[in-house]
Amino acid sequence: MIDPYQEIFEKIIELSNESGYATFDYLPDESQAYPFVYVGYQQNIDRITKTRFLGKTHIQLDVYAEHNRRFEVSRILNDLLNVIQHHRKTAHFTYTVVNSESQIVGDNTTDIPLIHGILELEIQYS
Repeated sequence: MIDPYQEIFEKIIELSNESGYATFDYLPDESQAYPFVYVGYQQNIDRITKTRFLGKTHIQLDVYAEHNRRFEVSRILNDLLNVIQHHRKTAHFTYTVVNSESQIVGDNTTDIPLIHGILELEIQYS
């Protein structure tokens, strides 16, 4: 059986890469140039009907860049939202972005100050 959640996860990574962003499903080491996109967190919720499975997934995209590149982080978040919500298909499923939230926060977990953009998507599939 094809896992719709994994397929949507992989499609988001593919769309981000095709948009020209270095995109990972793991946090890369310090040799990775900024900005980059990390797609990691995902929560899945199934809804079982008499004839098929339906579901939704919450996926978080994180964008990291140097602290003085806030405008670029904001642009990347907006671009990714537009690309993902307009694409709407994987190889086996149709999906819809039904809700999105974004925020930009400071990040001091490295030797240099960073800006951390967060895009949270709620996606339903059928």
